[in-house]
Amino acid sequence: MRHITLFSILIICMSMLSVLSCADDKATFPVWEYEGERGEDSENPGEPEEVGPLTSIKAIRNPERGYNLESNYFSHNLRNPWHNVSFPSLWIPEIATMNNALPDSLTLTQLTFYLSDFVGKDISQGAFDNMQRVFDDAKELGYKIHIVFAYDYDPYATDAEFEDVFRHLEQLKPFIRDNIGIIDLWRMGFIGAWGEGNQSPMSTDWDNKTKLVKGILDAYPDRFMALRYPSHLARFLERGLGDEYVKRVGYTNDYFTASEHPAAPGNDYTFGSADYAQVMEKGPYVKVVGEIPYDEDTQWGLDFLISVPNSIRALKEHHYSAFDVTQNNALNFANWKRYELTPAALKEKNVLFDESYFRSDEGKLVARSAYQFVRDHLGYRLYIDKENSRLEVTGGALNYDITVYNTGFSTILNPRPIKLVFVDGQDHITQIVDLDDVDPRTWQPCDPRLNDFKQIYHNIKGNVSVSLSGKYKVGLWMPDPTDELEEIADFSIIFANTEIIHTQKHRISVIGEVNF
Repeated sequence: MRHITLFSILIICMSMLSVLSCADDKATFPVWEYEGERGEDSENPGEPEEVGPLTSIKAIRNPERGYNLESNYFSHNLRNPWHNVSFPSLWIPEIATMNNALPDSLTLTQLTFYLSDFVGKDISQGAFDNMQRVFDDAKELGYKIHIVFAYDYDPYATDAEFEDVFRHLEQLKPFIRDNIGIIDLWRMGFIGAWGEGNQSPMSTDWDNKTKLVKGILDAYPDRFMALRYPSHLARFLERGLGDEYVKRVGYTNDYFTASEHPAAPGNDYTFGSADYAQVMEKGPYVKVVGEIPYDEDTQWGLDFLISVPNSIRALKEHHYSAFDVTQNNALNFANWKRYELTPAALKEKNVLFDESYFRSDEGKLVARSAYQFVRDHLGYRLYIDKENSRLEVTGGALNYDITVYNTGFSTILNPRPIKLVFVDGQDHITQIVDLDDVDPRTWQPCDPRLNDFKQIYHNIKGNVSVSLSGKYKVGLWMPDPTDELEEIADFSIIFANTEIIHTQKHRISVIGEVNF
């Protein structure tokens, strides 16, 4: 939505594993218990433990999830459409500061490029150079992008037609291909004010809109495009949008009001509506993102507080991966920062969490703010089940049986490899094993078929021959799948309850230590 204010690696062949059958010596190593993960049991187990005061918790930096920022520029000159400034003004560092989000370890920004100057003609090389400059800076800052291409920075600002859209989409394909690692999500865009699909003659051309959906997804393989309105999917299905496309269509709720605004029906995904049911069904498998309207006393503004429990319910039931923090920051997000959550309150609402989340550094039970809880549970939040994970050395091989679980609202959705790594005493990686049979995208927090929001667990099990001698840490490395970002540490995924080995190229979640 328009900014009205400034807030605006060595692959180990598995055939080598035959050596395991002839090895006799065996030692078993339980996974490490990480200091500070969990507090002591209550001195009086028969009595409820007293909850301490509202206490801040440090954010874990993980890609492709969490709160997101927002920036907007004309592609031809990198000027902001509504303020007399140019990039890098109103870009990630400034927007994060303005919205008090620097402590939140954010990794996402929505970025709208307005192609307004190219209606009736091709996108210039200068514009592509400009857009690449912004993308390169996002990479340098460790951010991924929710990309939007649009024409109308205000309603009916241009007379763009589908002829422009398809000509420009064809031009954009190489640009998208070259930057696919940096793009977390492609919002449909192009049509109407701010690319939200309204207030344009193109809005009701369903044949060309279906063609556009296919074109975007063809240009952006194995990842997701987001629709503004869930009901539009039925129109595309009527026009032959196949399952290979539908399974990659997500949703962007640009009017999140917890169903409480008078204008919510048809705009927000309101409780009890067909839109709500559709996103609840599809949400576990696709990207769902959203934003709250601006705090302003207008027909569409949200100048009152919305229910925090209802907000968390919608975020949970729709499996949100990201949420814009730049709109309504001073009103509703400020309220979320004051609003206290406790384990008992979340259990009553059937919201998943790990008990350690509500433990202070000293092990005391404390309250957390709704703002930080949502920040930390948008998308995925991964844990190792240490009591049920084992590393076992048999001769020159390692048997591993690792149990993981996810307490986030969603799961990992874009492609993501996972590798077993061995690290020596100087934190040097000595061996890397690709776990090609493990797909982290299946690590749902709960069973989506049941909608009971009960924790489920996922197993990583196997064995591998190891040509090592001595003591080594064993960990999981989950790098970005693209060559461009694979060896940039900030783009790797880490677990919430393990020691982290952090180098310039890697972030490794340590599972335990073994002797060979």
